[in-house]
Amino acid sequence: MAKNKIRIEVEPIGKRLYLDRPANGLEALLEAGIGIKSVCGGKGTCGKCRIIVLDAADTAVSGQEKKVLLPEEISKGVRLACQQVFDRDLNIYIPASSLSEEQKLQVSGTGREVEPDPVCQKYWVEVSPATLEDVTPDFDRIAGLLEKNYKVKADNIDFKALSLLPQTLRDNGWKVTVSLRGTEIINVEGGNQAGHNYGVAIDLGTTKIAALLVDLSTGATLGSRGIMNPQISYGEDVMSRLNFALAGGDSLKKIQEVVTSGIDQAIGKLCQDHQIDRKQINEITLVANTAMHHLFLGLPVRQLSLSPFVSLTGQALSVKAWQLGINIAPGGYVYLLPPIAGFVGSDHLAMVLAADIDQLKGNIIGIDIGTNTEIALKTSSGITSVSTASGPAFEGAHIRYGMRAAPGAIERVAIDSATCQPSIQTIGDKEPSGICGSGILDCIAELRKANLIDTRGKFVQDSNCIFKDEQEGMQYLLSGKPGRDYVSIGQKDIVEIQLAKGAMRTGIDILLDNAQIDFTQIDKIIIAGAFGSYIDPKNVINIGMFPQVDLGKIVQVGNAAGVGAKQVLVSSKYRKKAENLAKKINYLELTTHPKFNEYFVNSLGFPEPEEIF
Repeated sequence: MAKNKIRIEVEPIGKRLYLDRPANGLEALLEAGIGIKSVCGGKGTCGKCRIIVLDAADTAVSGQEKKVLLPEEISKGVRLACQQVFDRDLNIYIPASSLSEEQKLQVSGTGREVEPDPVCQKYWVEVSPATLEDVTPDFDRIAGLLEKNYKVKADNIDFKALSLLPQTLRDNGWKVTVSLRGTEIINVEGGNQAGHNYGVAIDLGTTKIAALLVDLSTGATLGSRGIMNPQISYGEDVMSRLNFALAGGDSLKKIQEVVTSGIDQAIGKLCQDHQIDRKQINEITLVANTAMHHLFLGLPVRQLSLSPFVSLTGQALSVKAWQLGINIAPGGYVYLLPPIAGFVGSDHLAMVLAADIDQLKGNIIGIDIGTNTEIALKTSSGITSVSTASGPAFEGAHIRYGMRAAPGAIERVAIDSATCQPSIQTIGDKEPSGICGSGILDCIAELRKANLIDTRGKFVQDSNCIFKDEQEGMQYLLSGKPGRDYVSIGQKDIVEIQLAKGAMRTGIDILLDNAQIDFTQIDKIIIAGAFGSYIDPKNVINIGMFPQVDLGKIVQVGNAAGVGAKQVLVSSKYRKKAENLAKKINYLELTTHPKFNEYFVNSLGFPEPEEIF
């Protein structure tokens, strides 16, 4: 090892890094593939990327670290990786709370099963070998047989497939299976592989990625896999990631490659689990919000970060998978449904498609709850959609004891109104280590129901069920004991939830205002998204995210965006339907609406007692 290398020993994972030059601590760890949390995109404001420098005697402390870390933490060597420069040999320890955790990820959803009619078809052919008397080119031989035997036309071939063609033909006795996408040959395999035609449908969320492995011949889902979007290390929300991508240098390339690599690895694991050759995956369909769509493709994003927030394209795209660093069939494609507008993406289109919102009778609200929440209102006048920056609070971000849906996360809360004592349920029945989105929503709703917070979200000061933390103020205890290890909900946490649910309620109210109808005229509310699968519908009403409504009108459909991505993977008919539907969805910009501020302020409060279930 060269003497000028900087050595970083990383415990407890036992990894050693060698740096050619001084580097930002967070960036160095991420580059090494270490999944360390960073909510703020490296600004030093979230405090999630805590590390312990084991030889910290002469380690500088930044002004931002002094704001975020307690003096006793600093004295013990705790630092923020994003605020440190690795410029000398170091031994560091990364606490478990700073490492990305495995999660319970929702990848499935409900939706109409469609008749298989994929854009990629496979055909088995027995080709006559070339001879001195017949020197017809290899491609022409195959194209002629496809037209003769199957009445299909092949007028071009992918370059990579072409380069593999002569060896494949001759190694397999001129008996091969041809994968055809439209009129383009994208793969040629030895032997009869016509029954092995696969695809992958991907819902690329801001926080989570869901991948479905699909048999294109039958439409059956063979397996599914959910992973964290690895871009989260560059920022928890969309704007943080756009800002990172705009930082210059190779920032855009970094944030693109980290997600394409994650998707490639997920596909590899799915294939391994189901003993499928990844070269037999002919097509990937991918849906995402507009920012994730652009970052996945490595497209310029400056226009998305500035008003009027314009997408580069409103068209469907087909991109060679290898160009994106994804390893499937040599000429396989990634097909991306069209974005609707700057902040309403193809994932929203997929949700509308899968939930049949355009086909349902009456006035329908479809809401896909996530880090960004998209809402569609369907009336007799058509479909209008908005995007709300609901933020990552329901994913546990910006909540003091918030965490994602991992083992040990409190996911259900009930509060006895008489004693104000909580009953909690954790994922995996583990000891509570934090609280995830469904638990947070339950807790806030139960606090209001037990009258421990008022309509403004303020704790009732004279309650003996509330205690005061010296650092964080008023708290409601969920587990543990004050002064020791405990999990609680505090006043700042309640404010975060008010802002998130207020953004969603504002989107609904403005859509209703625009359509000149009120909530009593809504016939059905469809809740989609990973978070939407786990929430208790009555508590959505009890925190004021929805006005009071008959619970029978609320339907939870799970990951509808993933279902829509599968539908357009399996069916050419649905692919065309989705592209046409995209042209019919109207987009309404919330921030320019004259009543936006009025609605938002009014939406922050909680219901009166008579409006609570």
